[in-house]
Amino acid sequence: MIRIRELNKTYYSGTPLHVLKGINLNVEKGEFISIMGASGSGKSTLLNILGILDNYDTGEYYLSDILIRNQSETKATALRNSLI
Repeated sequence: MIRIRELNKTYYSGTPLHVLKGINLNVEKGEFISIMGASGSGKSTLLNILGILDNYDTGEYYLSDILIRNQSETKATALRNSLI
C-alpha cells in the first residue's frame, strides 16, 4: 500500500538541512508501524510527505500503486480523502 524508495528531503533556509536521506519503507494493507527517532530526525517531515501535505526532493513514493509526486492541492486532497 505504501512503497518508498530512496526518499530524500532537504530544507534550504541558509545552510541546507538534509532531513531525510535515502529512506526506504514498505507498509502493506492492514499492517501497523511505528515511527520513532530523536527530536529533529525527520519524523514529522516523513509523516507530512506520507500524508501528501509536503513534497520530497528525490526518490519514489507510491500510495496504492499511485506515484505521489508534486500533486496539485486538488489532487492531493482527493487522494487523502480516498486513500488515507
